[in-house]
Amino acid sequence: MRQFLAAIRIGLLDMRGDLRRFVLLVVCLAVGTALIAGVNSVGASISRAIESGAAELMGGDLELSRADRVATAAELVTMATFGKVTDTVDTNVRAESAAADAFVDLAAVGPDYPLLGSVASPQLTGSTTLADLLDIRDGVPGALVDGLLLDQLKIQVGDSFSLGGTDFQARGILTRLPDGAVRGFRLGLTTLISAEGFAGVSDRSSPLPGLGTWSRYKILLTSDDTAAARLALDDAFANTGWTIRSARDGLGQMVRYYDLFMRFLVIVGLGSLLIGGVSVWTGMQAYIAERASVIAVLRSMGAGRTRIFLHFFAQVTMLAAVGVGIGLLIGGGGAYLLLPYVGRAVGIDLLPALHLQPLLVAAGAGFVTAFAFSYLPLQQAQAIRPVLLFRSKGLSAPPTDWRALLHSWQVLPLIAAAIAFFVLAWLMTGDSQLVLAFGFASAAAAIIFQLFIHAIQWALRHLPEPRILHLRHALRAISGSGQNAASVVVSAGMALAMLIVVLVLQANMRQEFLGASAFDAPTLVASDLFPDEVETLQTMAAPGSNITRFISTPMLRGMLSEVGGIPAADVRTRGPEATFLLAGEVPLTFRAELPASSRVTSGEWWPADYSGPGLVSLHQSLRSGLGVDLGDTLTFTMFGEPVTVTVASFRDYSWQGGIDFLATFSPGVIDAYPTTLFAAVTAAPGQEDAVKRQLATDLPDIRFIAIGDTLKQITDALAQLSFASALVGGLAVGNGLLVLIGSLSTGRRQREADTIITKVLGGTRRTLLGTAFLQYLILAILAAIPATILGVGVGWLVSMVMLNVDFTLNARVLGVVLTTAILITALLGSLTILRAATARPARLLRDL
Repeated sequence: MRQFLAAIRIGLLDMRGDLRRFVLLVVCLAVGTALIAGVNSVGASISRAIESGAAELMGGDLELSRADRVATAAELVTMATFGKVTDTVDTNVRAESAAADAFVDLAAVGPDYPLLGSVASPQLTGSTTLADLLDIRDGVPGALVDGLLLDQLKIQVGDSFSLGGTDFQARGILTRLPDGAVRGFRLGLTTLISAEGFAGVSDRSSPLPGLGTWSRYKILLTSDDTAAARLALDDAFANTGWTIRSARDGLGQMVRYYDLFMRFLVIVGLGSLLIGGVSVWTGMQAYIAERASVIAVLRSMGAGRTRIFLHFFAQVTMLAAVGVGIGLLIGGGGAYLLLPYVGRAVGIDLLPALHLQPLLVAAGAGFVTAFAFSYLPLQQAQAIRPVLLFRSKGLSAPPTDWRALLHSWQVLPLIAAAIAFFVLAWLMTGDSQLVLAFGFASAAAAIIFQLFIHAIQWALRHLPEPRILHLRHALRAISGSGQNAASVVVSAGMALAMLIVVLVLQANMRQEFLGASAFDAPTLVASDLFPDEVETLQTMAAPGSNITRFISTPMLRGMLSEVGGIPAADVRTRGPEATFLLAGEVPLTFRAELPASSRVTSGEWWPADYSGPGLVSLHQSLRSGLGVDLGDTLTFTMFGEPVTVTVASFRDYSWQGGIDFLATFSPGVIDAYPTTLFAAVTAAPGQEDAVKRQLATDLPDIRFIAIGDTLKQITDALAQLSFASALVGGLAVGNGLLVLIGSLSTGRRQREADTIITKVLGGTRRTLLGTAFLQYLILAILAAIPATILGVGVGWLVSMVMLNVDFTLNARVLGVVLTTAILITALLGSLTILRAATARPARLLRDL
């Protein structure tokens, strides 16, 4: 034991004078560990919040919903067999007072609401209950309203206002709904009324197209097995049009975006650890070669292979501990500080917290990476024989004997490290397919780079030498068997490949988050306009006005009567969009060009001058919701006449573009029918109130609805995710460039020795530096060729298959980054021999 501790102590003492050379190694390990620690801490907080408070988030354990009707008596009886049931209705109506009007997100709740949690309102104090505030007094039902709605309607608590033409009394301010998180982003200011009060609302039609009335039934289960209850509900309500969801399902698209973002971070974190491991490999390889004299002394004094291994392993462990420790501090601390902001964006209360398991997993991944990538250089150190060291002065370590290594027990630690890394990565992601793909891609990349550079070296040795002196010397240095060309190409290529993958993924994530909101979100929208009113709006939106953008879309209402020849009444729907489309007359439109808020996910959009048979583009959810595919036919009834069209494409769209339509027809199909117009107005920043006043003055008969604030909430949340992904991607790119720089340290002593000899033989400093620059320029270009192919290929695979986002490639940014990396490699590679090229040969020869 004393010998073991002595070997560790001497190893750490031996490293004291060389700590600065390991800064890049420590930084690379710290970045990868920090990313993994941070993302897993945030993910653990969200998962625990949902698991522990799932029922309260939902307002029950499970929820059933649909858009076309309320539940039948038989369906209510079936629901009641699973537990206690309460009903809610979500819709949008117009609120009006004597002085103003506003757009309202209306929630009408049953007498047992809420099953869990509580409604927050300053007026709910003492013995006053929710039922007291919402009940009917003197023929007028009560309502809890958003405080901003009071300001917009210019009323106070106790005053009356109308909802859909029916009078209500504002009896309190609504601060929070217990199931507000699962309601997602809603258009309008939230108002809470009772189901009894809602029954008296005279006009329940939404003033905007595509916004339906949703009947929701929340169930507080009598059993503790939510999964089994959901399966039983799925069987009981199979093919009936009901959508069944849990709390996590209810959190909707924002949680999907955060899941997507966290998967991106995990991939980047794994990649950063990988290139951090490459930094460990190159750094330790160069360090062991330069510490050859120490190894010679130790071996000459009787130190065995185990003593040499412990000597350098102690150094690696200490460096890894510093890097991992810094990474845990940054990752865990950053997650602790950011959790409340993340929770605010998702709609869940997340308190600052530190979770032990994510930190331990990140620490384990960091240490395993450091060990796995330092193991081969440590094996090389053990293979050095004193007699060879004293002859060659330790200019390089012997190459790894792969055949001997694979056939001995010494390969077992590598296998154990690979298994440990797989287990840790699986604990991070919960996705074995992702981990296996990542490991396979990494191993394949390393092999491809090795085979590529060896093929290039073989070709250079068999091709005629060029006449240009600098080029001839550079190619000789690359093809020479004792040179470090393979190490530089492998390490630089791995760093470049990971850099490209991160760039591709970051661009695709930005496209996913903000691709549909890169344009201005509308401030105000209105429906059922006439052509002369649209002309007035176009005049008001002239250059120099307070209106920066105006869009009008034709709109008419029609009913889907047949799906593929089957009557709509016989079609079994899945999902809320399909249920809404079959609910009766729904808003429809026709367009020649694909709007900026939409993207085609399957099929093709028709040409702008299309004049052929009738086509329709559907929201992508209707593919499974209606059970239709490209080429299928749909029949709509408009003004009593059937119109049959063929499905040409499926598309997705985002709220950031305003209100879109589930079904959009090609030109020439429904143009002849009487239509109204739907308009979206975007005000100049800071001029929203001025535009509202101008519209109220010039178009007093049109009721414009302010949706800009709600859309801005969504856009801001997604912009935060986009910025965070860009920031993390930038860190990973910087990490890759650091590894690229660190890879040049491999074989530095050998290059200095070659430079000194060439200088003694008459080589000038300009010739030496020019040759070195050309050599590393060629090596960087060689590394960039397979790195680009691998990086783009892996980026496409991860984007399309693992993350399920559209693949985009910004060739200009990619070209700039690659060019910069190649020039940095060439410049820094040539500077590694600057000391040998400028100093006197005699002094350096004595040092060597």
